[in-house]
Amino acid sequence: MPSADEILQKMRALQERREEAAGPLVEILAKRSKLLEQLAELDEPYAKAYVDAEAAGWAAEDLAKLGAEEPARRPRRRSRSSAKKVGGQSSTATPEGSSPAGTIPSQDGAASADSTSPA
Repeated sequence: MPSADEILQKMRALQERREEAAGPLVEILAKRSKLLEQLAELDEPYAKAYVDAEAAGWAAEDLAKLGAEEPARRPRRRSRSSAKKVGGQSSTATPEGSSPAGTIPSQDGAASADSTSPA
């Protein structure tokens, strides 16, 4: 029967071979992790560029032919409440003295409030 020292030597030799075999894997895992982080950093600007291309008239099918895949996540849209405010008022505010109702189309088919001719 082997002594405790012989068993420990065999165990150390086995562990050393295992560590040597894992070395290249660990190096590749570290490189892979860095590349995945870089790719994740590009997700948001890619999605924005894709949406901008669609808004400029590119069809998803045409973009696919160019090799541009549809982004996994579309960029977030700002909510109306987070619109920029200028001088304490919303940037979409109407000038003083004018009514915003004149720019809103009627829902019942009647002419707008600014219209002077009968419908």
